[in-house]
Amino acid sequence: MDDIAALTECNEQFIEAWRRGSWEQLQTVLGADFGYLDGRTGEAWETGRYVAELRRSVDPTLTIDQLAIHVAGDTATVSARTHSSTRPARANRYLDAYQRDDGRWRCVHACVWPLPGDGGDTVAG
Repeated sequence: MDDIAALTECNEQFIEAWRRGSWEQLQTVLGADFGYLDGRTGEAWETGRYVAELRRSVDPTLTIDQLAIHVAGDTATVSARTHSSTRPARANRYLDAYQRDDGRWRCVHACVWPLPGDGGDTVAG
């Protein structure tokens, strides 16, 4: 599988985990040293807080568009805009950093921020 296809699949697994509120599913694409930065506040979250938000924010209607993937050797970024029918007037953008680890892509950092004018809140990463 080429890098773009592999990262597209990782991204879909990441989003599906947020749709289900499943930390167990999300862990399959995360690196051991995963970190999250709240783009709304600039605050770095502890893992426990991130897991609690994931489980609290179950949203089967979460969708993405404007997917952009950039690969630079053994690192990559994946970004997209998120929408949800539970928050129709809000949209967020996320940027996830990936690292190739033993031939497999792992997300090592995520940041999500509300888009201007949307009043979005931090969801999916």
